[in-house]
Amino acid sequence: MKKTLRSISRMAAGVALALLAAVVGCSDKDSGGTAAGTGGTGSGGASAAEKRGSITVSLYDRGNIPAEEGTMDNNRWTKWVNANGPADVKFVPIPRWESLQKYNVLFASGSAPDLIMEFDRSYLGQLYNQKQLLPLDNLINQYSKEYKARLDRYPALKKAATMPDGKMYFLGRPYNMDPNHYLFIRADWLKKLNLQVPTTTDELLAVAKAFTENDPDGNGKKDTQGIALSFISGIVLNHMFGNGFTLFGTDQYPWMLRDDKIVHDWDRLKAAIAFQKTVYDAGYTDKDFVTDKNGAKSAQDWMAGKVGIYGSSLNVKNYETLKKNVPDAEIVPIALPKTEFGQFSPLLNNPIQITGAVNASAKDPAAVIRAIDFMSSDGFKTTIGNGLEGEHYKKGANGCPEPIDPEKTKKEVSYIADMNMLASLAPDACTGLENKTNPSPAEKDMIEALKQGRKAYVDASRPMPGVTHRDFLPLLPQDLAQINTNANKTILDMANKAIVGGSGYTAEQFIRDAKAAWEKAGGTKVDDFYDKWYRDNKDSALLMKDLYEMK
Repeated sequence: MKKTLRSISRMAAGVALALLAAVVGCSDKDSGGTAAGTGGTGSGGASAAEKRGSITVSLYDRGNIPAEEGTMDNNRWTKWVNANGPADVKFVPIPRWESLQKYNVLFASGSAPDLIMEFDRSYLGQLYNQKQLLPLDNLINQYSKEYKARLDRYPALKKAATMPDGKMYFLGRPYNMDPNHYLFIRADWLKKLNLQVPTTTDELLAVAKAFTENDPDGNGKKDTQGIALSFISGIVLNHMFGNGFTLFGTDQYPWMLRDDKIVHDWDRLKAAIAFQKTVYDAGYTDKDFVTDKNGAKSAQDWMAGKVGIYGSSLNVKNYETLKKNVPDAEIVPIALPKTEFGQFSPLLNNPIQITGAVNASAKDPAAVIRAIDFMSSDGFKTTIGNGLEGEHYKKGANGCPEPIDPEKTKKEVSYIADMNMLASLAPDACTGLENKTNPSPAEKDMIEALKQGRKAYVDASRPMPGVTHRDFLPLLPQDLAQINTNANKTILDMANKAIVGGSGYTAEQFIRDAKAAWEKAGGTKVDDFYDKWYRDNKDSALLMKDLYEMK
């Protein structure tokens, strides 16, 4: 990569990201305390010259562990880690969707875990600002082999983990740049109504109108929605205009490059809101979309075969349900239609993902680093992702793990996937949906959708909106972060009001009110912060065009 990032990076919370299975693993007889599962690195068990430390490690609890498997802090895999790893580990369960609240309680009581595994990059940044994290450079140089080799192979990872004081505080892993969001369309409805894939916003509106009014499902009723606006669908439609401000959450990215300066782009936001307002006023979408905060209602409508254009991730389960309800349904991802601002793509994966940090109060940092090495190894990734060789999986003809009994693997292995948060997600010959052995018909269709999505979206000529991937923008100082959050909450309320408010509240009035609210809250200070960051770092920062060189 030609350019790197001197300043801090940002990991957004939301993004739902899949933890992938991997390469070779350990048999049942390997669970007796040897270095099994370390991928041949020798970092699994403590050597005779190393003191075996005792550490605490956080682990997401999603409430999905079968009762007979135990608890998240006491099950076959926590025992396997202690039998095979270099330290005695006590796992600390963290409720997945209330993780920040739980961490705050633990830090306040002085009982936060030594190794903090968390997807929310913003929260990790807060811990850094509060001086709750340990700098890792010297520790990794002294005690690590596996993770140190990862940093050498992926120098962008170190840059992404380094804070303004020049020291590295975060842990992470390489990823891929595949699409995170897709805009799907019912291809069978296009065929039935003799329509073409829309390539402009006017064409998209025309197709949404036909899908709403022309009975595409053939049941003789006017009960179909042309296009969804809830959650990811709305996010994708905002991105269609090159607008990073969306209608869900206060974590927004409306800053764009113009004349070599970062500006708060109100024009794209206005156009995106005006388009969605047109969709809503014409009746082409669910009238209650504003209350569908997480997209659950929209997903149900999509799976029932009642939505024609829909934004989502690549969800095999939802697609299987759609095919069960509508066997003849055909869906394809389409390039986002062109707008007056150009042509863009929906959110792509960040090729570098930050997933953890080390507590500044850790009593045995060396033991923590050795545990990080163990958890970063290929063998650990394989075992946690697939189970034990001979018991849960066998090697297929291609040398990759194949489940022996999928139901057994689902019951005994799948619940522990978050233990693999340090596992590399860089593409290899065995990981990813497209490398799955004996994929189901639905999986085959989604593999094809993945390929189509890459062609449509992973293209520098149709970039994601923004200056860089939002995870690589610098974290705002606490006072500016509060201004940003409060102002955006007000603007979000105004935006939703504009979409559903009919002629009584126009997109033009919304923008006037939004600008006034932003300025009143002190938002121009946030704009100035990002512009200064760009001016100071544009020659070294990881910008949007640089990301496409990593794909």
